[in-house]
Amino acid sequence: MAKRSQLFMLPLSETKPPGSLHVLLLTVLALYAPFGWIVWRPGPWDEKRLLWLKSWAALPGFLVRSIDVFDGRPVWISYACMGIVTFAALLVFFKLGRISRLWLLIAVVLAAAFSSYSSWLAVQSF
Repeated sequence: MAKRSQLFMLPLSETKPPGSLHVLLLTVLALYAPFGWIVWRPGPWDEKRLLWLKSWAALPGFLVRSIDVFDGRPVWISYACMGIVTFAALLVFFKLGRISRLWLLIAVVLAAAFSSYSSWLAVQSF
């Protein structure tokens, strides 16, 4: 009888959080997949497209480039800010996804929405 009473005393959410590798892979996929248009878009593979490919790591933070603060400043400053925003978004969505499976789903949807908006802005300036 003691075992049965202990069973009912367990908390309802006894599941383990999702693994770090799974959360990281899903978050990275949600952040970088919307920028696949760079590879699949028809047109010449010139220096402009290669520049976009080289800056792929920082592209989820592209919405920083739409701020007027960077007008007249060196380009590396805006790329550095894009990288910081991308790293912060990756960290926030990773931490959210580690809470539970439900939060992993929410984090992936939010990351995809954030990155899709940045990708849409990037397409407009391509």
